[in-house]
Amino acid sequence: MGCAPSKEYSGDNNYTHPVSNGLKNSLALPQQKAPPRDIQSIQLHPKGNPNGAPILSLGSQQKLVLSFDYLAEESRQFRIQVSHRTQDWKKSTISPSTYLNSFSHTYIQSARESFSQRTSYWHVEHEFPGKLRPAVSGNYLLEIYSYTSGELLFSVPFFITENKGSLDTRIERLYSKRKDGRPLDQPFSTYHYPEFVEYPQFDLSISFVQNRFWGRMKEAGFLDTIDPGQLHGHLRRNQTYIGNYEFNVLDLRSFTPDGQQIIEYTPGKTPPSVLLRRDSQTLDTNAQHRSASVLGRPQNHRNSEYGRVRFSLETNSKFSASSNIYIVGHFNNWMITPLNKMQYNSDRKLWEGNALVKQGQYAYKYVLVRSNRIYDLALDHGFLSAQQEYLTFVYFKDPDKKFDRILKVKRVIGR
Repeated sequence: MGCAPSKEYSGDNNYTHPVSNGLKNSLALPQQKAPPRDIQSIQLHPKGNPNGAPILSLGSQQKLVLSFDYLAEESRQFRIQVSHRTQDWKKSTISPSTYLNSFSHTYIQSARESFSQRTSYWHVEHEFPGKLRPAVSGNYLLEIYSYTSGELLFSVPFFITENKGSLDTRIERLYSKRKDGRPLDQPFSTYHYPEFVEYPQFDLSISFVQNRFWGRMKEAGFLDTIDPGQLHGHLRRNQTYIGNYEFNVLDLRSFTPDGQQIIEYTPGKTPPSVLLRRDSQTLDTNAQHRSASVLGRPQNHRNSEYGRVRFSLETNSKFSASSNIYIVGHFNNWMITPLNKMQYNSDRKLWEGNALVKQGQYAYKYVLVRSNRIYDLALDHGFLSAQQEYLTFVYFKDPDKKFDRILKVKRVIGR
């Protein structure tokens, strides 16, 4: 019983995702830069709506709020840039003077120091757009650089929509289509397009994304324009999303042991140590039917603490002690990093791993990486079957201006 047998879970091949350039999580965009260890708790959301997706309407007075912490004793400055992207997130061919009606960059020069003495950090909040004002719709990357070195520290996506036309999306739940019994969600959309679209069958496309995992945005494989003024689109059966994609909930609003999830707290360490009750692949002791979009919220008041959180996982015999298992969640931007890799403890017969996490509420899960592929369903059994959020994007390939516009976005909640 010291080590599990050597046979590993093979997964379902139609739901694995290639990893490029080493260990990169396909839940995030390949073009996203993961932050260094001293940058934590990155958030980008509409002002006044912390649970909202980072989407703005072109020409509106809406703003996004970028916030993050940097763990340091002294204040730092940062430079912000934005870059316009194609539908598949390559750099657009249009120039900054075309997609920005403003300066090409701006600076963050102020931050608030934490009250904590055990893990000192500075909290940054920056409203966008300010001096940076997008002039066209589409996909964008918000890029944060070190002011002194010029190094790109991290990047996050956001979207500008023109909010033109009308869009309806429904989610159909399919059963008995997979060998493992999981249901599938198949999105169907109808878009009533504006009059300036002359060739909808060539210039319009519809894409869907589940739970804001931008790296998994899928373009509808079926489109038709049989009804005048309307574009119908849906994912084909082999494109569908897992209908009960699972998460676990980490409630760290307080580090006080509650006997339910937190079983030990050691405040004398720097950072403080928080030991969680073990997770089990076959038993969920903390089931809460919640959408992941309402989680991922670190506390922003300056006396909030960071803790070194210790996770442990009990797996079945399909995993060897040499398996590559990682913790991913809101607290590490759903990116696989060596810092969050788990190790097998043969004495306790558990997988153990750590993450630096600020007080707050988060969704997380465990994933298996094998042969440069991510098997994100391998360790879900017994975890929470969460509500699924779907966003629909209508893209317009402008035949004159030669860039990808976003005409409309729609949000729906699945079962």
